[in-house]
Amino acid sequence: MNASDLQTDNLKRAVEMAYVQACEDFKRWDPVDMAKSSGTSFDCDANVFSVVYANQSYKVSFPSGDVVYAEKNDLVPNPEKVILLHYLIRAGGQPITDSWISFKEIPAAGMLYSDPFNKRVTNYLHGVFGKKPELLIQAGELLGGSAINCGDYGIRLNALPRMPIVFALWAGDEEFGPRATVLFDATAPLYLPAEDIVVAAGFCVGKLAQAAKRCQQ
Repeated sequence: MNASDLQTDNLKRAVEMAYVQACEDFKRWDPVDMAKSSGTSFDCDANVFSVVYANQSYKVSFPSGDVVYAEKNDLVPNPEKVILLHYLIRAGGQPITDSWISFKEIPAAGMLYSDPFNKRVTNYLHGVFGKKPELLIQAGELLGGSAINCGDYGIRLNALPRMPIVFALWAGDEEFGPRATVLFDATAPLYLPAEDIVVAAGFCVGKLAQAAKRCQQ
């Protein structure tokens, strides 16, 4: 096994362990309180949460923490399961402020997560839409987002019910090239820790990239 394969294997195991721990934490909370605080719905008869993550619907069983897609039979990857459980556990019910902050303004983001954020989110967004920034609006609206006055092209997308994210692009000119930025509601760190915010934002960019392909077909 080479270094790259070993790193991938270690990451996979770390995510699996994170999911196991999240399931343990999840079952200790009151599901009705979690639903109220997270802006999700909970079916008391079926013991199932309905959660939308980047325009994808999921069902989360309580108290097991099992996660399935609501509308397809594919297996849900562990990173998606972890984000959903962490969101339900951590959500405190704080109202969205519509006051936007950058990733570096999120407590505990620091140097530890800035490089992964730039690589997995900002640079990814720029790589997908830098040459066709107008496509960002089309892709975002396809995912249920709405255009917002930020940059030359900005879209507001609900990563999770109470976690909106703004993805924006400046088209650039002769002096400056295209650039991208990603902003979060000031309450974002109250719903997910910095590490999970990187994962969730990157997941959204991936969904935007998929939507962009559909827009061009």
